[in-house]
Amino acid sequence: CLKEDPGISVIAGDMNSEAYGAALCDKFIEMPSSNAPDFIDKTIEVCEEEAVQVVLPITTRELFELSKNKLRFQSMGVHVVVSELEGLSVANDKGKLHRFANDLGIPVPEGRYCDSRECLKSCAKDLFRRHDRLFFKPVLGNGSRGIGKITKSLELLENEKSGVVSRTLDEWCLRLPEKPTTPWLLSEYLPGVEFSVDAYVANGKVLVNIPRSRDKMISGISVSGTFVQHQQIIDNTERLIQKLGLQGPIGVQWRMDGDGLPRLLEINPRLQGTTSTLRHVGINLPLIAVKQALDINVSIPKDVKWGRKFTRHWKDVFLA
Repeated sequence: CLKEDPGISVIAGDMNSEAYGAALCDKFIEMPSSNAPDFIDKTIEVCEEEAVQVVLPITTRELFELSKNKLRFQSMGVHVVVSELEGLSVANDKGKLHRFANDLGIPVPEGRYCDSRECLKSCAKDLFRRHDRLFFKPVLGNGSRGIGKITKSLELLENEKSGVVSRTLDEWCLRLPEKPTTPWLLSEYLPGVEFSVDAYVANGKVLVNIPRSRDKMISGISVSGTFVQHQQIIDNTERLIQKLGLQGPIGVQWRMDGDGLPRLLEINPRLQGTTSTLRHVGINLPLIAVKQALDINVSIPKDVKWGRKFTRHWKDVFLA
């Protein structure tokens, strides 16, 4: 997306020296983990050496550190595209977000916050009185790590599709730790179509708000979908983002319940893995984010090509 502007140079960093992004950027730098003590110092060092003007985060774990140190970057003339800590602390925590949205009257799956295996077991038994399938995920996490589906009976497992691991409650209790590193959000499993919204916020205004169905996913990443003008999702996304005070590129995920009502799953307060597909409806979100950070006037198309479908495919890249 950024390469569409020949005036932009991309300096990319990753913990893995052989990350495929190294073949796509102008310069690649091996970086420490975002929770390493020297992560911010190393990032600032790179900004100074490479005359970086904008830092554009793309992973969840680095958001807090970059937000906490925003003023350090600003003092050296570097713009960090990240929300403030107050909004991030709710948006990045699926348990807090679940309660926040519910208090706003935004539909969420029926769920419980569980900080132990025994708590999860007890809450699951209660939820099974109303639902045949449940779903759990860490309240702090990303990339489909640590998620699982709980099925009420062995009979229901027979027709399960491959994908998210599905087991009975007893089976999960044999595998899960007594105390998780991060608590779980346990909820009803929603059977309908999943939607992901790519949004962009500047000065409190939601300038981009585009839902797309997640028709096919691999390892939590959309590889096929359709841009859908679902007004209820659009309206609830805008309301939620504004109440949280988020800014920059934001991803919001929804899933339909059995009655076709969209319920909130989670928020990714950053660029999403499939954001690049927006170019096919006329919007280059990463480029908009960078230009806005530099106070460059940018036009955002209003005539979205709704109904357009996309399919992503693999492409080999070779590292020098």
